[in-house]
Amino acid sequence: MIESVGFLDKMIIIYGWKTMAVVTAFGKILRKMRIDCSEVLGAMASRLGVSAAYLSSIENGGREIPDSLVAKIAQVYELNEAQIKELEEAKAKVKGAVDVNFQDQKAQENYVETAVMFAKDFSRLSAAQVNELKELLKKFESSGEYSNGSVSM
Repeated sequence: MIESVGFLDKMIIIYGWKTMAVVTAFGKILRKMRIDCSEVLGAMASRLGVSAAYLSSIENGGREIPDSLVAKIAQVYELNEAQIKELEEAKAKVKGAVDVNFQDQKAQENYVETAVMFAKDFSRLSAAQVNELKELLKKFESSGEYSNGSVSM
């Protein structure tokens, strides 16, 4: 059966070349934005101040998404909060991680320690525990009981 493998297939096996780029969740959102705005890749790249090749590489997971890119896209395309949140979530999926912005709390050891503990132990949580935390955080977010990082309980 090895004889039926073509030259290119052999090179892919030997060198690990990719045959097709896989569009990331972030890339899918950017492509939808382009379609909605009747733009091609080069036009979007130009508006964002990057090259088309660079933007394509980000869409296909070949390059890491810079922290500043979501803010730049939000500014240039005048995105609303829901759209920004969608982009940030897609970025986190691609990156496999999230950044925590402590703002004024960075000087308070309890905040940093809690975030580090959470991040370190997160992978050990069961699906049920993750869902429980998610529901708790949704209630907290929708309650409006917080402002500027302080919680009124």
